[in-house]
Amino acid sequence: MKIEDSRLNPISPNNENCYECYAQLLIYPAHTHPNEVSEFLKLEATKINIVGDIITNSLGKTREVKLSGWFLSSELHVTSKDLRDHLNWFIEKLNPVETELRKLQSIDDVTMTLCCVWRSKYGHGGPVLWPEQMKSISDLNLECSFDVYFNSEE
Repeated sequence: MKIEDSRLNPISPNNENCYECYAQLLIYPAHTHPNEVSEFLKLEATKINIVGDIITNSLGKTREVKLSGWFLSSELHVTSKDLRDHLNWFIEKLNPVETELRKLQSIDDVTMTLCCVWRSKYGHGGPVLWPEQMKSISDLNLECSFDVYFNSEE
């Protein structure tokens, strides 16, 4: 018997309780330009914000960017409704650049988080992490935050 067989929640890419989920690596590089983060990590951002830029949100409101940011999202790369698949995608991307990530983490005023978004389809349930994802996230020295929404369609 494999150890995974003892787990209550097998990976389910079509999780019926989940309306949507994805993960985002949010890096706020302080005085470093976000493009330098891409060069440093050898990864292209999904989105960058640069201090002083004027941006318009989905509601049509504009604001000036006060804090530069480098963002990588699994949203358009992973179709699974199981957050573990999204985290595994990040782990595969970040493990090869762990040394560079740790160097970036050691720069004064640089902050980052791995932010997970999970939207419930029926108003119950929630994301599950296995020890493998928790260990890998820990080995990368990343905090993991959650935005969980319970918006029932009923």
